[in-house]
Amino acid sequence: MLLYLCRHAQTASSVVDSFNGRRDLLLTQEGRKQATRLGMRLRAISFDAIFCSPLARTAETAAIAMQSREAVPIDGLIEIDYGAWEGLSPAQARELDPARYDAWEADPAQTAPPGGETAAQVADRAVAAVEEISRRFPEGRVLAVSHKATLRILAAALTGSPIARYRKTWSQDECALNLVELRAGKPPFLRVWNDTAHLGLDPGATTRSAH
Repeated sequence: MLLYLCRHAQTASSVVDSFNGRRDLLLTQEGRKQATRLGMRLRAISFDAIFCSPLARTAETAAIAMQSREAVPIDGLIEIDYGAWEGLSPAQARELDPARYDAWEADPAQTAPPGGETAAQVADRAVAAVEEISRRFPEGRVLAVSHKATLRILAAALTGSPIARYRKTWSQDECALNLVELRAGKPPFLRVWNDTAHLGLDPGATTRSAH
């Protein structure tokens, strides 16, 4: 199966890069333009199914990109739960509890935001969602729209990379396109990752630097 994984397009939170997990934000005007460009990029592909997370920003991205087809929500694709850090900037989250924040930065696979999820928990549910999609469409082409942290963690989990390093080594920009090949009896194969060519010709201008 070929699984086309996309991050949702721009929201007000992704502009400032605050912690936005379960808040249900809609796309900005720029985000709607990004989703339109994604649709133009994918228009020649005949998808067997389209999935999204239960949050509106992924459904809206899919609806704009795919136009006439409705995406089916799947719980495992939802964004990480940031708990008490929801809506805060990293600096604001650290002010609440510097020791907890530093422990989370050092190993988010084992340490969760207060009342939130660990990266290991996200990996378990996201991988389960991908496996379920693969069982249903073993030879198909499927589009799934998800979220920044969830997709970064999923990439690490699928490739056997350290999940604890997802924030340091895996990128995922607004409306980025990824392609994972899932093969029976073989490990997943990443064919494309964090591709933003539909948003502009210069990847240095359409992707964010590490921080």
